[in-house]
Amino acid sequence: MVRFIMAAAFSFVLASGSASIAQQAAPDDPAPDAPPGAGAPPKAEGPAGDRANPVDDLLGRLSRTEDERAAKRIASAVQALWMRSGSDTVDLLTARSGEAQRAQKLDIAIKLMDEAIGLRPDFTEGWNRRATLHFLAKDYDEAMSDLHEVLIREPRHFGAWVGLGRILADAGFEARALAAYRKALEIYPAIDGLKKQVDELKLKVEGQPI
Repeated sequence: MVRFIMAAAFSFVLASGSASIAQQAAPDDPAPDAPPGAGAPPKAEGPAGDRANPVDDLLGRLSRTEDERAAKRIASAVQALWMRSGSDTVDLLTARSGEAQRAQKLDIAIKLMDEAIGLRPDFTEGWNRRATLHFLAKDYDEAMSDLHEVLIREPRHFGAWVGLGRILADAGFEARALAAYRKALEIYPAIDGLKKQVDELKLKVEGQPI
């Protein structure tokens, strides 16, 4: 189902992801009543690094938010920033890929994301979108490969960690799946339903505590 080399590559992503997250510690929290994205407005153009400050801000808040509804709003703001490719052409290709996906035309949706990534390989969310499409097409090796690219570029991508965990769990790599889910919870502790999955998987992997 998943090539051994891709499962092994997860160990590298996990190690590099941990280091990168530590290096990208978020600044102090803004005022409690500040809306998601408060502070300096994000730049619409340029690669992900150009919008690092608002993303750092939001992810810092996300990691400290226990209320599920508030966390969802912050997570949505983060995802909106990640969706900014900095290219009108890439944005159009991504939108058309989404339309093809909704029409159940996965082959066309994937080809459109191939073009988007070819034009803008630094567009992290492009890799994540294509990973989702490969997953829906049951091409788990390609999905794993794209998720690897996502996490190399943005190790705090909680959606990619969850996706990785699901593929690894389905492939029988339960300990690695548990590690991936735990990384997602470090970034987004209030993510809907994931704590329950982690508890169930922890029991299978680590056994009943004495």
